[in-house]
Amino acid sequence: MNIKQGIRKIAKRIYILSPVPYKMKKRMSYFVKRNFFREYSGEGIIDIYSNSYKSSILNENAKKVSVVIPNYNYAEYIVERIDSVLLQTYPIHELIIIDDCSRDNSVEVIEDHLKKLGSPQNIKFIINEKNSGNVFAQWQYGFKHASGDYVWIAEADDSCHPRFLESVMEGFHDEDVVISYCESLTMNEHNQVLMKDLRPWIDIYKTGKWDKSYILDGAEEITSTMCINNTIANASSAVFKNGDYQEILEVSKGYRLAGDWYAYMRILEFGKVAYLDESLNYHRMQEKSVTLSINKELEFAEICRVQDYALNNYTLKEEVKQRVLERRERERLRFGL
Repeated sequence: MNIKQGIRKIAKRIYILSPVPYKMKKRMSYFVKRNFFREYSGEGIIDIYSNSYKSSILNENAKKVSVVIPNYNYAEYIVERIDSVLLQTYPIHELIIIDDCSRDNSVEVIEDHLKKLGSPQNIKFIINEKNSGNVFAQWQYGFKHASGDYVWIAEADDSCHPRFLESVMEGFHDEDVVISYCESLTMNEHNQVLMKDLRPWIDIYKTGKWDKSYILDGAEEITSTMCINNTIANASSAVFKNGDYQEILEVSKGYRLAGDWYAYMRILEFGKVAYLDESLNYHRMQEKSVTLSINKELEFAEICRVQDYALNNYTLKEEVKQRVLERRERERLRFGL
């Protein structure tokens, strides 16, 4: 261990054990967060079990967060997903795991793991008798039955930093925020880091908007950038203020690829969005992805469909309209249509 590493280790320990009130701790520099709370081990390998973190949030001060894990054939990753939720430094009000009639041994793996955990009372395991055929049906169930004031849809094959929830929930200090999300890194099936952030995916015009954290009115978010492309690259990175989104999600069920984009846009009509520029969410990119098998014509049609919703329901600046159409043309050429 060199001197620099030693200093970082000591500083990290001081930060964790410091009796300084949380409101003061959260004002500590971005540099501290960026450098002392790494989750990487070895050559860019994510290991959520490599460090332990102490919470600075008391249960009575925490907002009630319901976590929903919709699972379908993710037996290989579901234990890490469950543990990544339970290892959060922010108290979890309840965890709802929904298995959508998996064809692998997911149910057995989940049941065995819950037994090892002592079958906590705040964990509900729902096993569908019939496959719903659509992840947004699981979202609907989650929002309908969640008793918390906030809902985190934690996709079964993803993972996260232990301080994900504690950090993202800070966005809700503004009571008008309805979606709070953070930057995501991408890893493969073996937890090897592929991309340290997803800004190349979302900031397609290199505006630099997502280089710094921000809170913005939902309508402004839609009319400035979300009308162009889906700027919340991974559902697991977002926490929602609970609400009646059943009709919105019913429409989302009519999409194969862009249902989440449509849902974010519609939910943002209810309030503000908060973005945190740290990659505390770990998005898993698999070689065999659902999106790879989708028909090009269908994917292009869905992009146009969501864009058309924004064009028809909002007044966009002329330069933004041009970017909407430019992105549409870019995708049309990419698909060879």
